[in-house]
Amino acid sequence: MKTDKVIPHAKVLILLLLVLVSEATMAQKDTLNILHISDLHVITNQEAYIDEMMAYRQKKDYHLGESRFREFLSTVPRQTKSDMVVATGDLIDFFESVVDDGSMLDIQTSQFSKLLDEYDLPIYLTMGNHETFTFDWDDSLDYKLLHHQYNTEKARALWIRNLEVFKNGTYYSKNVKVGKIDYKLIFLDDSFYEFRPDDPTDIPYISKPQEYWLDQELSASDTDVEIIFMHIPFGAKVADDNNFYRVLEKYPSLKLVVAGHHHKNIIRKFPGNLSGFVQVQTAALVNSVQNWRLIQLTEDQILVSVTGKAELAEQIIQLD
Repeated sequence: MKTDKVIPHAKVLILLLLVLVSEATMAQKDTLNILHISDLHVITNQEAYIDEMMAYRQKKDYHLGESRFREFLSTVPRQTKSDMVVATGDLIDFFESVVDDGSMLDIQTSQFSKLLDEYDLPIYLTMGNHETFTFDWDDSLDYKLLHHQYNTEKARALWIRNLEVFKNGTYYSKNVKVGKIDYKLIFLDDSFYEFRPDDPTDIPYISKPQEYWLDQELSASDTDVEIIFMHIPFGAKVADDNNFYRVLEKYPSLKLVVAGHHHKNIIRKFPGNLSGFVQVQTAALVNSVQNWRLIQLTEDQILVSVTGKAELAEQIIQLD
């Protein structure tokens, strides 16, 4: 009889614990931690390429790109208790390059994908100009290493084929909820920038289909907060005919643009709408494993850390 009385009470306690655990699991996080890095310049299988070409890349420390990226992935996300990593372009140094026999080798994209598969954490990516670079070699020149973006669409096809984040295209968005706030993270492809001298197109540049898609993404909700990740940033002065910027300035809900490209830590504020947006650039990871920023999303503000120092905020953006 004593045992019969204990079992029902035990069942009730177990059920209550299950409910509490379930509710805790479903509760929304009150902070989302995003680690931002840029300009990795990973080169795998370096022995496959022209020795003198690799010597050129060593002058910029690009031969260390893979090891520094691996060291970062193995240490910093865990130390900062980050929920995701976002790498904004120049993930690799080139997608294809001429080799000794004169043929083109295009293994870098697939090798980068295999590298990511070794690490169990969410990593989101954007295209940079080096993701579409073809490297060529001319012994008749003083500086023999040449590059171009003529094969950009071939490069994009390789990225779409090999990387899960690009499975629907090289620009995309992701919705996340932090407490009661809906954030939309938008990942753009502004990788093409080698316009001819007589072409007046201003950079950063996105294609017309992407421009229309971006406008639709920014206007889709009246209540969310948008953050854009891309590679090439806006300069201190934006041309009047930059259609990309004209789209952004229409939306006060856009609070932050995150980029790289210049291998420098730069923060700029842009006017143009009621509150404007902040643009943050992070220095190149290939130059130091400490070149990262922690971006913390909360219910009432966005905190952007000093480079390499998660506990120190360099920029605080209030959500109105």
